[in-house]
Order: sequence, then structure tokens, then C-alpha cells
Amino acid sequence: MSGAVVTLRSAGGSEAIAASSNPDSRELAELEFGLGEGPSLDAYANAQPVLVADLADQFQGRWSGYTPAAVKAGLFGVYAFPLVLGAAKFGVLTVFSSAPHHLAREERSRCLVLAEMATQVLLDSSDSSVGRAIDPHLESALDFRSEIYQAQGMVMVSLRLRLPEALARMRAYAFSVGRDLGGVSLDIVAGRLQLTDDRGA
Repeated sequence: MSGAVVTLRSAGGSEAIAASSNPDSRELAELEFGLGEGPSLDAYANAQPVLVADLADQFQGRWSGYTPAAVKAGLFGVYAFPLVLGAAKFGVLTVFSSAPHHLAREERSRCLVLAEMATQVLLDSSDSSVGRAIDPHLESALDFRSEIYQAQGMVMVSLRLRLPEALARMRAYAFSVGRDLGGVSLDIVAGRLQLTDDRGA
């Protein structure tokens, strides 16, 4: 495996990277968030693992934006495991491979154990019942996308959309002009960019 990332998610579409093994893994998670599609989003939505042995071979039509961009970045195998506790789901552990690879049963079992461990660590770090504050590293991760959510609120108000639709509009604009979602969000917050009803600026 070439890397891994733990991503926190909410039903409303909010997301934060809680941990990543290396910068490449973080960039792959950012790619999925920016495009609004991919294996970890599906794993979270369905509360089921999504195991892709070879993106280039198996999933050409499934994620039309994510697949070619991920393959271009050197990603072939991706394995997403939802972080769940009972009926509650709050994130995903995603493991990456720079070469096509079918996970063996033992490897799948290890990933499931790692997902359980990540779940427990995140729950422990957020446990305020014993007078502890949230872990500073986790708090920093949750603040990481603040400019995106601020821009999302501004687009929601200006275009009279619901929050998920505002984020989708921002993603569509970023994709159409070849920019990352974070940069577009900073421009919206600073007043340098205003999205219009025709999806343009």
C-alpha cells in the first residue's frame, strides 16, 4: 500500500481530513472532496466497504471525474472502509495502492481492524465526559475547510440554494475552470468571485 487517510464526514456533506500517512494521500482525499465523487464517498453513503483493485480497468464509467484524475496521479488500487459505531457513521479509512492489487482476505481483515481502531481513537479524542477537550490535531482538521463552508453559505444565500446544492455548484465551477475547490472558495469569500445562476462567474 502506498498510503492511507482518515476522513471525517457528516450527513450534511461536511468533511475534514483527520489523519493522512503522507502528502500524496491527502491530495487524493482532496481530489475526491473537490470532485464530489469517488470510493470513500460511496463507502460512507452506503456504510459498506468499497474495494477497487484496479481503477483503470474496473471503474471507467462509475466516477467520470475522479477515475481519470486519480489514475493520472498514479493511483490504481483504492480501498475505502466506513467508520461506524452501531447505526452511526462518521468517516472513512481509505487505503491507496500505486499498482493494481486485489486485497487478500487477511489484508481485508487487517483494514477492518484499522478502521475499528481509527473509530475508537476518534471517539476517545472527542470524549468530553471526563472533562477533556477535543484533541488539538482533530480540532485543527475540523477547521481546515472553514473557508469552503463559509463560501458555501455565501453561495447558498446569493443563489437561494440549499447547502448541498451550493457546494455542488462550487464544485461544478471549480471543475469547469480547472481549479481546486479551496482556491475557488477563497476567491468567493474575498469577493473576487461570485457565482451566477447560469453556473458561471
